[in-house]
Amino acid sequence: MAITFISSIGSTFGKIATGQVDYIPALIMVVASLLASPLGAKAGQKMNTKVLQVILAVLILATAVKIWVDIL
Repeated sequence: MAITFISSIGSTFGKIATGQVDYIPALIMVVASLLASPLGAKAGQKMNTKVLQVILAVLILATAVKIWVDIL
């Protein structure tokens, strides 16, 4: 995660410098992430690992289906 964070800093500054960032939605996402991440971590600790894997698989499948629907 640290490598991903460090490598994304340049991209973030590039997007900000070229005016590609909507600040209000970005601020809402940051605040929501800061509030929801501890809740998600607690829920993840209490849930069965297999259930989390199934949820992740369903989300990946739904994303792939949406991408294909948009392409076609």
